[in-house]
Amino acid sequence: MPLPPLTHHEIIELVEPFTRRGRHVDLAATDRIARRLAFKPVHHADETGALAGLCEILQLESRNSGNYRLTRRLLLDSGLEATLETDGKDPGELLARVEAVPVRRQFCSGDGFVIAHAHRMEDGGDASAATPAPEMLLTHGEARVGAITLKLRVSTVSGYPADIELLAAAGDSIELPEDMLAVLGWDWARLIADTDRWTSKVRVRGGELQRSERSEIKLQRAAEHLAQIFAEAPRRYHQRWYAARWGVAFRRAIPLLTGIGLIAGAIAVPSLHIPEGSPIRLLLFNSPTILIALAFCMQELPRLEIPPLPRRLTAPAWRKTQPVA
Repeated sequence: MPLPPLTHHEIIELVEPFTRRGRHVDLAATDRIARRLAFKPVHHADETGALAGLCEILQLESRNSGNYRLTRRLLLDSGLEATLETDGKDPGELLARVEAVPVRRQFCSGDGFVIAHAHRMEDGGDASAATPAPEMLLTHGEARVGAITLKLRVSTVSGYPADIELLAAAGDSIELPEDMLAVLGWDWARLIADTDRWTSKVRVRGGELQRSERSEIKLQRAAEHLAQIFAEAPRRYHQRWYAARWGVAFRRAIPLLTGIGLIAGAIAVPSLHIPEGSPIRLLLFNSPTILIALAFCMQELPRLEIPPLPRRLTAPAWRKTQPVA
């Protein structure tokens, strides 16, 4: 059964701790039926560089069983948005918890890129105490790297890889090699081209907190990698990552080579004269099942393919601007 709309008395009671902290409710943006309070934007004029023009907006949702969710949105002029969500039963404590996190903690910038993180903050007690702030868990992140938007979404299921998406700016035509992220190592999968984007995956190991921390590191690594590549001509990509590109081609050929090896092994087994009860014979007999099981543990299901060989890129530039109709 849906909760009734917020009353005037409830609004006054809920905004009291916010008013004491200089946060004023925005009645025009508040949705009383949805039980959602919005507060007036706060502009951080002291932020410079990549965070210049930073605007902060708070939103408090009144949920079932006396629970509340406070969301902080941090908006940049570029359109990037970082968010921080936390749930609890005391709006004043939620505000203290959010304010204990510096706005710069939710961004990462470097030469040619800016990253905005979306975090979920777990209940860790009183944020004003001397103990560290509650744990911040990354749910997703977004980076602007030149004309490319890079997105990473962390899986909530342990053992599943994080999803990656790359999008070109409107009016731009960009051709990216499939191995552009895979050259970073075994954890990274190839790019799959779609009509207006590319998708990929990256393996992130560990528990929930470890996956969060490692996902932030890998998102930054990918952004730095793309920024370096787009700062140079396409031909430099092939020169700089020559050995890694051949390594990716070999990795993609492993399923095919494994299949060929199994067939060759099956043909060779009778001539090896292995005794019936030998463990080696048992291992060879069950090797196809073992390999199939291992395939489902990878961040990308293996494909039986002859992978394309790395070739020089001849385009003069990555970005091919198209006229917008």
